[in-house]
Amino acid sequence: MPAAYDKETAFAELVRDYENLWVAIIDKDGEEFVVGTGKTAVEADKEALSKGYSQAMLCKVPSFNSRFIS
Repeated sequence: MPAAYDKETAFAELVRDYENLWVAIIDKDGEEFVVGTGKTAVEADKEALSKGYSQAMLCKVPSFNSRFIS
């Protein structure tokens, strides 16, 4: 399988339990981990900061019923 597919699948599995929430994600040794969650980006960031992660990436996990047009 192409590496891009593996990474996309891994990311989908990572955020599967966070539908409609903001997540704070870190990359550690090539693997991504959720270190904070919340209804807002501020909440997710605060949780990540409380765990010592000041450089977490924030993203909103959309509803799984959403469709994207590109």
